[in-house]
Amino acid sequence: MNSPQKIALIMNQNCYSGREYLSHLKDIDIDVISIGKYPEFDKDEEERCGNYWKPETEEVLSQHFEFFNFESLKSNELEEFLLSKNYDLGIQGGTGILRPNIINLFKKGLLNFHPGDLPKYRGCSAPEWQLFDKKEIVCSAHIIDIGIDSGAILAKKVLNIRLESYEYFRASIYPEVSKFVREIILDLLKSDILILNAISQDEDIAIYRDYIGYDRIQELKEILKLGS
Repeated sequence: MNSPQKIALIMNQNCYSGREYLSHLKDIDIDVISIGKYPEFDKDEEERCGNYWKPETEEVLSQHFEFFNFESLKSNELEEFLLSKNYDLGIQGGTGILRPNIINLFKKGLLNFHPGDLPKYRGCSAPEWQLFDKKEIVCSAHIIDIGIDSGAILAKKVLNIRLESYEYFRASIYPEVSKFVREIILDLLKSDILILNAISQDEDIAIYRDYIGYDRIQELKEILKLGS
């Protein structure tokens, strides 16, 4: 194994996806960079997932990870902290758009795990658009750059998603993505080969998908209901 790598996961405080990732990484030495102040309970996420998705709380996770909180992504203290820590790898666990001055402070890259088959499914509704198009739900691990879901791709994985209902569909996405996060991080702890062989996205076939909208979500709900 290579010499120990310094890893940090950056997320908005109490972000569900970040908490889910961390629950699958408890045996790995990772710092948690928490941004802002957000409640533990996310009403919108709970409603969208039908209360089926219950990631571990930050209180539980703090038994395994050290949390560092900063007011915002624009905080000077955050940049100074990252400079002092000199992290090798970063994991985007659910936060706002990251500026180059933050991205560039992770020596080997800041990773995003996007639940869409890049570059054809960029954007926040990628899982829904893949389902709407009758495609497999694919997660793409990529290096973050200044674009949106546009960085070089390390690997992809077809997710084992529950399709009994729309709520189960949404609730199963990030627990499955988290398994992929763990696989990639374990691989990178052994070797940099995934980063060295990362493949640039083909912009000629790239599609940014807008929010899929209420009407299509209702259509997806009916499709899944009929198929269950």
